[in-house]
Amino acid sequence: MALIGVIDYGAGNLGSLMNALTRLGVEARFTRGPEELQKNSPFEKIIFPGDGHFASTMADLNESGYADAIREWTAADKPFLGVCIGLQILFDSSEEAPEKAGLGIVHGAVKKFPCRKIPQIGWNRVFFRKNSAGYSASRLFDELPDGSFFYFIHSFYVAPQEDEIDGGVTAAEAEYSLRYCCAIERGALAAVQFHPEKSGTTGLKLLGNWLGGKCTSAPAGVRETLQSPHVEGGNVADRSGGAERQREDCGIRGETSHLLCCKPAKRVIPCLDVDNGRVVKGVKFASIMDAGDPVELARRYNAEGADEIVFLDIGASHESRAILLEVARRAARELFIPLCVGGGIRTVEDMRLVMNAGADKVSVCTAALLRPELLCEMADAYGKQCVVVSLDAKRVRECGGKPRWNVFSHGGRRDTGIDALEWSERAADLGAGEILLNSIDADGTGAGYDIELINAVTESVPIPVIASGGAGSLEQIAAAARIADAALVASMLHFGETTIPEIKRFLSENGVPIRDTPLRS
Repeated sequence: MALIGVIDYGAGNLGSLMNALTRLGVEARFTRGPEELQKNSPFEKIIFPGDGHFASTMADLNESGYADAIREWTAADKPFLGVCIGLQILFDSSEEAPEKAGLGIVHGAVKKFPCRKIPQIGWNRVFFRKNSAGYSASRLFDELPDGSFFYFIHSFYVAPQEDEIDGGVTAAEAEYSLRYCCAIERGALAAVQFHPEKSGTTGLKLLGNWLGGKCTSAPAGVRETLQSPHVEGGNVADRSGGAERQREDCGIRGETSHLLCCKPAKRVIPCLDVDNGRVVKGVKFASIMDAGDPVELARRYNAEGADEIVFLDIGASHESRAILLEVARRAARELFIPLCVGGGIRTVEDMRLVMNAGADKVSVCTAALLRPELLCEMADAYGKQCVVVSLDAKRVRECGGKPRWNVFSHGGRRDTGIDALEWSERAADLGAGEILLNSIDADGTGAGYDIELINAVTESVPIPVIASGGAGSLEQIAAAARIADAALVASMLHFGETTIPEIKRFLSENGVPIRDTPLRS
């Protein structure tokens, strides 16, 4: 069996990709140095995974010698797959770090999205470049329905030079404030902006296509040719026919005011508070009850169609954190959707341990309040798209006729006196890519999310917001999802009051865009 090499450059969600390759039944290992990409390489194919900041990634590649090794490998037209930052570093330059040159393997630039709300985080449709017969012109998307959902998490997009677009380097496109290239293919070189290893069965199918087979050693659910359950007779809606997509004004003015922001699907995210290896749930951060085994619950929610899973270590002691890392490892081996892990993360090294365990993002709360520069350090190491600030807010008083919420630290036990809106704005400036907004007043009550708080924070920050705390009915979840980018749900799911399919069905019927919403021609 051919050996697949995964480049270990000191960052990125390496564990997630290795888990996906294991699930597909292929033999893979991390590269041990750039010399393994040169003459007499033990590898048949190479993958450059995951997350990272353009400057730090290129600095690591240049210092280690991997930059020249990748250039030599691709120049010889040997199979190479780049994922996320692995796509962006192939280009000449990036607006994320204008002072750093890219590999220059594909000519063009990496540009920042021209809209207010970035990063793009979530599930978005991918539209394939078609051949004359109307099928995907790229082997990556063989047997996948046009408009399939993949998981994106990025602030910058690639813009190949026009002559390369005409020459066919663009294999697929997506929309977020503009139509942009999200996958390239040229000879044996391929790269994608989204994360196939976190895009469920669809993503595993794409990886199987790149590996050159039909995933014959993978589980049955991955082996089967995928057909969209929402397209009658297996026919794909013609995108030129005007597929309806949710759009909103993204605050662009002047010459680019014609651009509209096509947002990803709203996410439904189960939250699993973990203490000593068990999922627990309380009311207003107290009255804790056992809710089950975290991996078993995560497995169930994944099967039901959850868009992401959040694990939060509410014990956050050294022993508790070690248990949570093992929980994350176990979950990442089975679940091929995004995982966010938080609780007790105080340093970039803590972040690295969690990411290597299989997390795609980390959530920080108290540590960032005590040392705000931690957010800058994390964003520099992994990119802001991997940094989530968990904000525990409690209404303290009316101020000038308007409500004021203070930020609480240490698991909601200490009032910092910091205004929640001011902290959310500062966190976004420092490097947070997402806000996990927890209402202490509403937490576990089932009385509904604090809509006023969600509105205030969402309007204040230019990054995605996850609404958390208070879900008690499908109507309340829909109300939060219409405002925020995602809705966190815990008690309703843990104690059997509803299911992910019931939530998504209700959202779809009430006009909230979700993953797997059918295309309409």
